[in-house]
Amino acid sequence: MKKLKFACFSLITIFLLFFGVFSFNVEVKAAYEDEWDAPESAKNFVDVDGGGIRLYIRYLYGDDASGELNYARMSPVKKYTFDDGELRKENYYDFGRDFFESDLLDGLIRETLQFWGSGTLIAEWSRIFVVYDVEMQHFVLEWYGGDYWNYWLPRFFLMVTAFEEEYDRGYNDGYTVGFDEGYEESFGEGYYEGLAEGYDEGYFYGHIDGYNEGIQVEASEAYQAGFNAGQKSQLAENNAAFYQGIEKWLVPAIITVIALGGFVTIAVRKRRDE
Repeated sequence: MKKLKFACFSLITIFLLFFGVFSFNVEVKAAYEDEWDAPESAKNFVDVDGGGIRLYIRYLYGDDASGELNYARMSPVKKYTFDDGELRKENYYDFGRDFFESDLLDGLIRETLQFWGSGTLIAEWSRIFVVYDVEMQHFVLEWYGGDYWNYWLPRFFLMVTAFEEEYDRGYNDGYTVGFDEGYEESFGEGYYEGLAEGYDEGYFYGHIDGYNEGIQVEASEAYQAGFNAGQKSQLAENNAAFYQGIEKWLVPAIITVIALGGFVTIAVRKRRDE
């Protein structure tokens, strides 16, 4: 009976151990395969040339017999800074197989893992450089070998040139739009204020200039101007008086002329009759 109990206990223990180890391996493997040891915002980062973050593989971890990768330990080619963290050139970061493009996994990564083995530092001449494709959300191969900077240097200058061109174009477009918006706002707010201030200032200086010119006129010119004005004024007054008094003597004069004409006519007729 004791032997039976011991045998059952042993079987249960072996089963639990096997199940626990198997479960642990599956969980660890799954955790490694979807590892993203970088800020989340790095997945959507786009550099000036349109590419994402760039790194190179230092270590590969997985089955070196089959070449199946679990995860890769990589370093960035330059420092990246994001709102939620950064990637530094001197540090290592782990990325699971789920973030690598399938052709890269089945090709160069598999061969490199089989050649160097799991967890072995990969020599510079055999380094794999990758760039993150934001649309695919996978790392893709960018360069293989030790002369990466000879490949990258011309691209860097092209990126700088493209950046400068885009900067100039953006500056010019922004300047034009900003100037138009500022002009419209300034004109709308300042037009009437400037109009009023302009009139007041013009009136002030115009008054001063007119006064200075007027005070410099000679006395003879002023006298002649006043004399001419007085003549015109007196003539106007005489004409007004004449027209105002004509009604007083014109009618009696007309009656007198008519009466005299009548008397003269009668006298002439009497002389003819005699």
